[in-house]
Amino acid sequence: MTRLRINLDDGVDPVDVGAAVEMLDQAVYAKVSPLVVKLIGFSQDGILVGQFSGFMHGEVIVAAGHMQGFCGKTLGSTSPAVAFKARYPTDGFEEDLEVVAPSPPGNVPDLILLKGSRSATSLWSTDLEIMASVYALGYTGTENKPSCSKGSLSSTMPGSVAITAHADDGFSGGPVVDKHGRLLGVVKGALGTTIMRIGITPNYDLHTYLLQSGYPGLI
Repeated sequence: MTRLRINLDDGVDPVDVGAAVEMLDQAVYAKVSPLVVKLIGFSQDGILVGQFSGFMHGEVIVAAGHMQGFCGKTLGSTSPAVAFKARYPTDGFEEDLEVVAPSPPGNVPDLILLKGSRSATSLWSTDLEIMASVYALGYTGTENKPSCSKGSLSSTMPGSVAITAHADDGFSGGPVVDKHGRLLGVVKGALGTTIMRIGITPNYDLHTYLLQSGYPGLI
């Protein structure tokens, strides 16, 4: 019988393609989602400014740098975000976070490191391959479990690395991984709308940023 390859280690019969893809999707989510943290930003006065995503890397939480100083969906509609809380997906535990490596000038790269009381095993990284299947994970609205959007790596050009996938409110700072759950980058781009093409900070920029900030780089 003819076998069909769908980026899995073993071939599957055509009638089983849908089930195999679904199993792969579920396996990626099960591996990565426990690391994805909901981040809540507050102004100096304690006013809720916005909700974002991040993910645990060893003893720190990686997130998008532009959330520091974020002023709401309408520019200047609130005071900027200066303090952050984490809500963890496994048990809903919340805690205040310390900013241990602030966003660089101009948000280049668009990264920030925060620290709470928890740590986790770091994600492995891998090379970026154009049109590879990718999964972006992050939080939407009031959900307390991360959502997952599947797409493809549409650009690997330095300075304009991008994926084609949905990115709802709050996905900024979430991880982008491949079919094996290996880290490709960090979601950045616009907040407040659902879009199909989103920029990401590539894993090699994160690796450099971690090392420059005094933390272990990616594996």
